[in-house]
Amino acid sequence: MPRSLDLLAALVAPGRCLHCRGPAERGAALLCDPCRARLPWLPVDGCARCGLPRPCPPGRCPARGAAFAAAWAPLAYEGPARALAIAGKERSARRVAPWFAAAMVARAPAAVVEGAAAVVAVPADPVRGRRRGEDHAALLADGVATALGVPVLRALVRTRSATAQHLQDRAGRARAVPPSVVVRPPDRVLLVDDVHTTGATLRACATALRDGGARRVGVLTALRTLR
Repeated sequence: MPRSLDLLAALVAPGRCLHCRGPAERGAALLCDPCRARLPWLPVDGCARCGLPRPCPPGRCPARGAAFAAAWAPLAYEGPARALAIAGKERSARRVAPWFAAAMVARAPAAVVEGAAAVVAVPADPVRGRRRGEDHAALLADGVATALGVPVLRALVRTRSATAQHLQDRAGRARAVPPSVVVRPPDRVLLVDDVHTTGATLRACATALRDGGARRVGVLTALRTLR
């Protein structure tokens, strides 16, 4: 079966593993037991600033100068976790998002989430969001906010479409159209997205929130690229 059709079958059939496409022994499980055992969990004691699995050398953290105070993700963007992220962006967002949100909150370092008065999702691109039909960052934010017992604040919007992140180099991502603040955020905010790559989007959103009145922004994502 062609890979695209195989993935589609796994997305619509709850008994199929979203990574290897084989039977998921637990019926409605997202992954089979072997793939679940291969999930690339990240430590909680890595770099507290950027979320990489090891402390960054002084002056060389990729998040230096960012408007967010701390960032973390429970999983690396690799293997079975990457397959879950792709499924969540295509046809299984409402199956995958609750699982990711639970993992994000269960293992999040206190320095990232403590004191957050609201959760804010990174806003979807207006064109790609309509095409997909689901706002995966918003679904993650809803799950995280429920688990933390704080409200979701729809504080950011993106008014213009930009080139997809995966089609841009680092310079292109840094020039991305910044979001706009439409609701004044509280002093402490938790910014949520699916994948932390270069951090350019997270930087832009955190800067907008700080400019809009937030004094501290923590970043919590489902996955973190390691390169």
